[in-house]
Amino acid sequence: MKRRKFIQEGLLLAGALTLGHQTVRGKSKKKTATLHKDCVEEPARQVPILLESDVLVVGGGPSGVAAALSAARMGMKTCLVERYNHLGGLWTGGLVLPLNCTHGLSQEAQRTQVIHGISGEITDRLRRLNMVRGEVNPLVDPEACKYVLEKMMQEAGVTVVYHAWAAGAVMDGRTIRGIFAESKSGRRALLAKVVIDCTGDGDVFHWAGEKYLEARYAIGMEARLGGTDRVNHNAPGYKPHGLGAQTPIPGVTWHYMWGDAKQDGLDVMNLSRLQQKFRLKIWEDVEKLRQQPGYEQVFLLDTASQLGIRTTRILNGCYQLTLKDTMTYRNFDDCIGVSGAYTTINYDGRKVPEKERPYWQIPYRALLPRHTDNLLVAGRCFSYEEALTDDAREIGTCLVTGQGAGTAAALAVKGNDAVRNVNTAQLRSELEAQGVWFDTHNK
Repeated sequence: MKRRKFIQEGLLLAGALTLGHQTVRGKSKKKTATLHKDCVEEPARQVPILLESDVLVVGGGPSGVAAALSAARMGMKTCLVERYNHLGGLWTGGLVLPLNCTHGLSQEAQRTQVIHGISGEITDRLRRLNMVRGEVNPLVDPEACKYVLEKMMQEAGVTVVYHAWAAGAVMDGRTIRGIFAESKSGRRALLAKVVIDCTGDGDVFHWAGEKYLEARYAIGMEARLGGTDRVNHNAPGYKPHGLGAQTPIPGVTWHYMWGDAKQDGLDVMNLSRLQQKFRLKIWEDVEKLRQQPGYEQVFLLDTASQLGIRTTRILNGCYQLTLKDTMTYRNFDDCIGVSGAYTTINYDGRKVPEKERPYWQIPYRALLPRHTDNLLVAGRCFSYEEALTDDAREIGTCLVTGQGAGTAAALAVKGNDAVRNVNTAQLRSELEAQGVWFDTHNK
């Protein structure tokens, strides 16, 4: 046995091992950690406060962007924390390019656009750049969308903290005061009067101790192909192959991958396995395509920087929205917006195609945790039953819940009251002033 290994094992048997040190702003403070058989016990430490704000939004995906914009525009000092280097989440970095759920069927059997407000602003700006394609569930260019979202944040005065991974909740009894975040600056605390969980995975309400459903769903990874306008259809031996959906850029298509079913999106080793598998598969599939007659000029333009995780934790909130609610024009007094449908589903013993599916209201109570004060939840992890996953997780719905949450947070701060006490009539009035669409038949 080597001398170093012998000493390490002896220390382990003794029950403790001193590990490393930490430097905080030039001051070296020696830290020790106790290494046990199955875990490492960290020493207590003081965590510096990085920022304090009125509203803290955790996660910069579609819901986080809408929440931060709506709160800041109402005069709130707003901070958004994002783990990646861009806004838009899976919409941009995940290359999930369609803005789904923009339309639904009215009670008069009319296909109606229901996604407006901040969502409408974003698509209007993209149209002026010629970077959106289609009217129903339009498909955007990811880089243009990143730019537009960044510009809107800058205009609204939102403080965006990139490259910071939320790592815990700062709790005072049942009240959340902020979060801990890890970054190159070390562990830091960000505090606020109201926190909005837009992590997609419900990380914040999980740390706060709320109950939730942990769902397993398919995980995939998207990509874009270039040179698709150079396919030689007259090449000897040419056969048609699917190249994906046309994007706003000529010759660039969107390659959709369903991936592997029933995957755990909270297991880092599983995510690592899928990441490697999909990276290899996409490259090899494109190379096989390039070997087909006529497809020699097609190439892999890029792959998503984020895995396509569709759902993980779903909040058990003050109200759990049901699939029946969305199929029966259920009316809610505390409605904060309306979403649509984008796919065929099974309901009441039959398959209901997208064009026959109603639009549906989202109640404010579905954004409220049962126990934690000062916390709201928006995006794919708000409170709904699992059967509604295919519509509740979509970009359009995320934008609606985010705008509702950000506006409610601002009203709570202005009124110096808890988010659960927000006047929902006032909330709806404010959202209508922001351009959010409501079903006028169900006020």
